[in-house]
Amino acid sequence: MRPVPAIHRGEMEERGIDGYEEAIRFDALYDGYRKSRRNVSWKESVAGYACNALKNTARMRKELLDGSYRISPYQRFMVHEPKEREIVATRFKDRQFQRSLCDRVLYREITRGFIYDNCACLTGKGVDFALNRMDAHLHRYFRKHGKDGWVLRCDIRHYFPDTPHETAKAAVRKRVKNQRACRQVEEIIDSFGGDRGIGLGSQVSQLIELAVLDDIDHYIKERLRIRHFIRYMDDFILIHSERAVLEHALAEIRARIEALGLEMNKKTQIFPLKQGIIFLKWHYWLTDTGKVVRKICQKNVTRQRRKMKKLAAKIRAGEMPEEYLYMSFQSWRANAQRGNARSTILRMEALYEELKEGIRSEREGDDRAAAGKGRGAG
Repeated sequence: MRPVPAIHRGEMEERGIDGYEEAIRFDALYDGYRKSRRNVSWKESVAGYACNALKNTARMRKELLDGSYRISPYQRFMVHEPKEREIVATRFKDRQFQRSLCDRVLYREITRGFIYDNCACLTGKGVDFALNRMDAHLHRYFRKHGKDGWVLRCDIRHYFPDTPHETAKAAVRKRVKNQRACRQVEEIIDSFGGDRGIGLGSQVSQLIELAVLDDIDHYIKERLRIRHFIRYMDDFILIHSERAVLEHALAEIRARIEALGLEMNKKTQIFPLKQGIIFLKWHYWLTDTGKVVRKICQKNVTRQRRKMKKLAAKIRAGEMPEEYLYMSFQSWRANAQRGNARSTILRMEALYEELKEGIRSEREGDDRAAAGKGRGAG
């Protein structure tokens, strides 16, 4: 089925249709279903929903129209890479509605006032954008101040789990003018239970948390006049030539973070620019000539070496196929190629070949032993 094209914003206004009405149209909900199932069609729950996608979409639209729609209970599980986090997974039918709501209303209204250097989870942005923006800020800083200066790194303690619901709702109400869409977001916030915590695992959650700190972004750029500032979700980096300016900025930021019901963690500190900057697991340095060197953090390299050795042991034990080692190495290499890591990649490549050769040699030895037993029995 080919969905009907979405109504453009100007046409919606001419016909008196608001964004929420557009979001709950059948074709909009069905488009949300199609986008939500990308790359997850193999899952049993998604495949079951897809068997009756048209009927399920029609049922959801009816529930939204008569007010009987309710969010299903979440699935909760832990992930351990790169650190332990609880993921609150939204059921597929709720992802379908939330995707339509984000595409037609929330994304436009929440993000339209964001600063350019708010880098996470936005169209045309992400990790690569953030890493390249850090390059740009360092180049511009060097042209004016050289390699001497100071860095303020801010990080918020348990950002998603500790965000007060009232703080999140206030951030949404300030930006989303559509009242029906705003009520739906408030219901999503309440669905996580208690009075604190936004579940990590849905598109709406990401937009809410980006909005919570948006006022602080504007305060840093417009009131504190910090030119070299970048944020990726709850990670802040501020660069300035004077330490006193950053000490004042830290006091102001801390006060505003605490006013939101949050607190900074122990990673928050001011240090010399000469030490380099760690941002999104990458280590940046400025050379004497102004070149920006981007190196992958050593912890990442150590973790990958241990992971590959554990995978090789499991492959030798017959617990998993050899392809898992290849996929792990290729995934790591694709990330490492974002920076100046040629020698690191070559060393990891040598380890991969060594582990692969060890697996092959052990299998050949097992085959020869099996063949010898066969001849002996004959």
